[in-house]
Amino acid sequence: MATSGSKDYSITGSTIIAGALRKIGIYDESDNVDGDATSTALIALNLMVKEWVADGIDLFLRTETTLFLQPDTNSYDLTTAEITDSIALETTLSAAEASGQTVISVTSSTGATAADRVGIKMDDNTIHWTTIVSVDSSTQITITTATDDDAASGNKVYIYTTKSDVPQKLLFAWRRDTNNFDTEIELIGENEYRRQSNKDSDGPPVQLWYNRRGNQATGRLHVWPDNGGKNWDKVMFIAQNLPDDFDTVGNSPDFPIEWGNTLIWNLAKEIMVEYPVSQKEQDRIERIAFQKMEKLLDYDTEDASVIFGMSFGR
Repeated sequence: MATSGSKDYSITGSTIIAGALRKIGIYDESDNVDGDATSTALIALNLMVKEWVADGIDLFLRTETTLFLQPDTNSYDLTTAEITDSIALETTLSAAEASGQTVISVTSSTGATAADRVGIKMDDNTIHWTTIVSVDSSTQITITTATDDDAASGNKVYIYTTKSDVPQKLLFAWRRDTNNFDTEIELIGENEYRRQSNKDSDGPPVQLWYNRRGNQATGRLHVWPDNGGKNWDKVMFIAQNLPDDFDTVGNSPDFPIEWGNTLIWNLAKEIMVEYPVSQKEQDRIERIAFQKMEKLLDYDTEDASVIFGMSFGR
């Protein structure tokens, strides 16, 4: 018999919930899960997968994120800053543009679409951000808000479609200059940042402090020194993100498919205390859930070298 040739099997929140309820013996295969049981299990499922991020289950949720800098700015609200996981296009001006222009000549517009965010590097080193009204040709775009300074031919133009989510944590960071050279940036805590006497020092950013402010929807990134504006347009970082919500039981999990059984068994472990499940059966479910989790944690890790060093102190 031939194989299917497909690798697109998927599950949904309802699949996970029904599976978990069967594991604890509340429903049989032929039973319909009632609305109250579904609603309660959906709450538990959402809280469970959010909590898993704290256990290090984030490799497939990490993103390479770009924050665009502005001169003389040392603090960025990531809900309003220009930040994205995917730059659609990085090009240059193909002709000088005077202040007040809305029709812009670029080296290439390939990949740009109407409503995209567009940032044009001005001669005063600011990046003028607006949106694209239309892509007029392969070398010309029309923008919503006119340029507010002169911009020389060859100045950078950045275009992206979707703003990034506010990250939970930053795991690694670097700055990228206008020649696309990368230099690592140190991630520091609040105390170290507060000790910097002059927060307005100009220069290439060498340290970042990220303050998530205790809310998944807000976060503020502090840069030191602040960007002098000439050569450093971007700070980039590997971000740890939360998985998408299960807004309804019809939503698919924001997890690779190999996590399907682990989601089912661990949801069973989460909700079994709310049902008449014997202690012996609870112990069995908890043991299997733990084994499933350990297997996937071992599997979904980065294949990379580990370097050990020695420190000789006095």
